[in-house]
Amino acid sequence: MAGPATMTQSAFAAAMSGYERQLRTMTRAVLLADNRRAALTLVGARACQAAGAELGAVLVRDIDGDDAVISPTSRWSMATLAALSPTSALTAQLLASVASKPRLIDVPGSGLGPAMVSNVVSSKPISAVLLVARRSGAKPFTESDLDLLVPYTAEAGLAIMFAEARRELERDVLAKDRNRIARELHDGVIQSLYGIGLVIEGVRSEVARPSVKDQLSGLTESINLLIDDLRAYINDLTPTRLAKRGLGSEMLSLAKEFQASTGVVATVRLHEHVDEIGADLGRDLVQIAREALANVAKHAAATRVVISLRWTTQSIRLDVSDDGTGIAPKHTRGRGLPNMLRRVQAWGGRVEIGPAHGTGTAVRVWIPARAGEAARSDQTDGLLSRASVLGIAVSAALAIAG
Repeated sequence: MAGPATMTQSAFAAAMSGYERQLRTMTRAVLLADNRRAALTLVGARACQAAGAELGAVLVRDIDGDDAVISPTSRWSMATLAALSPTSALTAQLLASVASKPRLIDVPGSGLGPAMVSNVVSSKPISAVLLVARRSGAKPFTESDLDLLVPYTAEAGLAIMFAEARRELERDVLAKDRNRIARELHDGVIQSLYGIGLVIEGVRSEVARPSVKDQLSGLTESINLLIDDLRAYINDLTPTRLAKRGLGSEMLSLAKEFQASTGVVATVRLHEHVDEIGADLGRDLVQIAREALANVAKHAAATRVVISLRWTTQSIRLDVSDDGTGIAPKHTRGRGLPNMLRRVQAWGGRVEIGPAHGTGTAVRVWIPARAGEAARSDQTDGLLSRASVLGIAVSAALAIAG
């Protein structure tokens, strides 16, 4: 009796070893696939083969909508394949299911026969299911067949998470490129243009002919507008530092730079909770304050300016007021004020430009308090989602490599 028993155990060990090798091979193929659809096509085909089915499909729902990756092993009618299209009722029904274990299903009227389905990913913002099916009238699956889906469900989940992690890494690379381009624009192009502008200003002061002076003045103004455009472009390229430094610190740095470059004394008054405002909204608030300070430097002839930022239960309030000569109507037609208005309106807010208390001008910005909460929530959700995606994919890859 010992001999046959030993041989049976040996055969079982050999079969398990072969099964593990097959899974490792498939896992490497999934991780090396060019994109998510290629990887899921492979998983669906292998699951279909393992289950003795004739059609495999992975249905995915993410921030881009629903997607269906179908891997048939033979020809199916267009009507049957359409039943599993991204916009079909069957796809929506399967993706809406919250079942945690593989299950047997019947899909009457779809052209599909016996089928098995298993949820792949159920964590936000991605959900997915793996389905394998036979033709109508074929031998039905049994409860024991459901175990066949387990490794392929894991492979499909790995493919989806790895693709998401790869996309996040590509975004990081793009962000680094954007930062480099912004730095080169600022340190190279803008500084060169600024130097050319100074030379033109020097030449203009020595030219006697009024027509030439006017032409040089126009050229100087064009260069200044180009510099303003490049700075605005850089501000959109540069990744925000708010997540690390906080909005209050950014406002203080802005005031310090303004005072150093203009000689106008700048004071900052901050509410204690402003650092809790989300980074996207915070960046716009800094840019709005920057635009307002630029107008003070150009037009106000001020000696003092006050930046005030408060977050109450009703609104986020940013005020920039100076003690200068006030703003002339012609100065409201430049580019800075429309840019400021565009940023505020994007958050459902409003801007008021009028006289300050006493003399000077005040730029007053109101943004609904809920915008600050929404920006902070989106930022937190994004960080958690990104961390979970990268963590799952990297952990799975390390485990497989080991």
